Amino acid sequence: MRRNLAAALTILGMPLAASHALAAEPAPAGATATVEIKMTVREKTKAEFHSTAIERVLNAQCIMQAGQVSQVGAQGMTPEQQAAMEASTAKAQDVQQQFAPSDEMLANLEAEAEKCGSDEACLTALAMSLSQTQEMQAMAQQAPAAKEAMAGINPDLGPARYQMWQPQSCTGTVTVNDTYVDSDAGGEGGDGAYTDTTTAKGSAKIMPDWRGLMIETDVVGNTTQYTQASPPPVTIATNSSVNGAGERQIPFLAGTKLPNSFGPLKGVGGKHKGEAKGDAGSVSVEWVWKK
Repeated sequence: MRRNLAAALTILGMPLAASHALAAEPAPAGATATVEIKMTVREKTKAEFHSTAIERVLNAQCIMQAGQVSQVGAQGMTPEQQAAMEASTAKAQDVQQQFAPSDEMLANLEAEAEKCGSDEACLTALAMSLSQTQEMQAMAQQAPAAKEAMAGINPDLGPARYQMWQPQSCTGTVTVNDTYVDSDAGGEGGDGAYTDTTTAKGSAKIMPDWRGLMIETDVVGNTTQYTQASPPPVTIATNSSVNGAGERQIPFLAGTKLPNSFGPLKGVGGKHKGEAKGDAGSVSVEWVWKK
């Protein structure tokens, strides 16, 4: 039934509903830039039986590829854009109510179209008959005004300004300089007391499939926002004052966590710094664009 009604409305040139499209103007995509990353973890903890001094550094670089420019950023619409969308939706509904055919006419048209079924000749005759009605003739006279009203419906979301940069490849090295001290005062008279000092020192390459950086630039706001992930754990040589040489899987982060994103930071590209602080220390990051 709905398909038959749609066919009759198409013949009459009447839309089923007013609509509008949001289309961001595309920009040439595919440009690349190399972004160097230096991320440093520094923390110290001290408890009754365990203490740590942690220093871990990531030196990496990622080849980033630009996507298309968009009017809406990764965080969604701004309040101004949301207001423009809501105003556009309200205006579209007003236009629909003002220029759409009456419910009675649509009901009659639907019933007659159902009788025609898929008979195109019948549907054409029905359309011709309806075009002679007073309501359809009045709608035809209103067509220029309806067209003008529809032209102003699309919301103004501002210029295309946001651009996402995706990592194509990343390489780098993690350097670790950690010290862990485990101690126990022992029982009465110090029986069983011990102190074990373990150091973890060395460097290891990050996994080749790590893609730990996403960037969004705002060419109108002149800002850059970074979504930074930590690299996977690396295997580092250790030395224990009790057990001697060994190795250990060392995660890059300790107690301090990375935020969801750093920024927006002033300037598109160039050099930026960010920092996350925790109870025991901090994680600092520096990004440098090398185009």
